[in-house]
Amino acid sequence: MANTQGIRLDADVQERLKWLAGRKDRSMNYLIKQAIDRYLEDEERVEREKVEDQERLEHFLDTGEHISHTQMKGKLKKLLSKARKAAS
Repeated sequence: MANTQGIRLDADVQERLKWLAGRKDRSMNYLIKQAIDRYLEDEERVEREKVEDQERLEHFLDTGEHISHTQMKGKLKKLLSKARKAAS
């Protein structure tokens, strides 16, 4: 079930939304919901990545396991080669 939330918009933001809604043949409400969805997806991804980074750091601190710069360059070269083959 959807809930209604009120937000206050500056006049210039509201005018920009009206203009864009008209150009896209969409409602302002649709654009606002899309913007919020995109923002939430981005922020949730950032938070997941922070957790993953912390887990990697803790694993390194516990074990000392790591990949050398040379090893990483080799792995990246292989990935690039595969991507180029797939693209052609």
